[in-house]
Amino acid sequence: MSSMTPRDSDTGSLSVIRGATEQDLNRMASDMIQYLPDGLFPHLGKRFVRRWMKTFLTEQHGVALVAVTNEGQYAGFLIGSTNQIRHVSDVLANQKWVLLFSGLAALAIRPRVLLHFLYTRARPYARRLLGRTTTNPISSSSGSDVSPAVITSLVVLPTMRREGFGRLLVDEFLKRAAAAQAPLAELATTAGEDGAGKFYEQLRWRRVKQRFSKDGTLTHTYHRYLH
Repeated sequence: MSSMTPRDSDTGSLSVIRGATEQDLNRMASDMIQYLPDGLFPHLGKRFVRRWMKTFLTEQHGVALVAVTNEGQYAGFLIGSTNQIRHVSDVLANQKWVLLFSGLAALAIRPRVLLHFLYTRARPYARRLLGRTTTNPISSSSGSDVSPAVITSLVVLPTMRREGFGRLLVDEFLKRAAAAQAPLAELATTAGEDGAGKFYEQLRWRRVKQRFSKDGTLTHTYHRYLH
């Protein structure tokens, strides 16, 4: 499924937003590692990131979108879920062991990342893998038991920015989230100039919370109500 939206009213050129495929995953994984290096997953390498991203293609509530120009030039991607709690539950039920062994293999050859993981994340990850918690940290800020739709990652190539690709990716995600009856959409971005807060505020997202990530980075959480 794809959507086409006018990008430049003067030239009549079009931007195409389509569902990502497995053939897109290598490029998406590379771009995430390069442009969104914060957090644990980018430090586990391209092979792990690709396998993790694939869950957004295979699981029912996952969303993976790619933006391309009318000439077929890749511009960026978005991954997220229309129901974060159910998506995480599905991933744990169907992909837990594949991701676990892939993650352990990545950590085994990255001793500094392994030490950082043991210090910052080992206990909550172990609880989740053992099924002792089903709550996703980002969804806890919504103030209700209803799971939000969550934008996990959004990347637009630097050479393609200010062309409207980011807005189109977000709009398509919100359409899918609304169709899935999500009450609101949620995301987290790094605070300050390194984050994308101004971009989301221009799209009428509302900042509702700030917190420090497990790595000590100040992040802002944003909401966009859908119904």
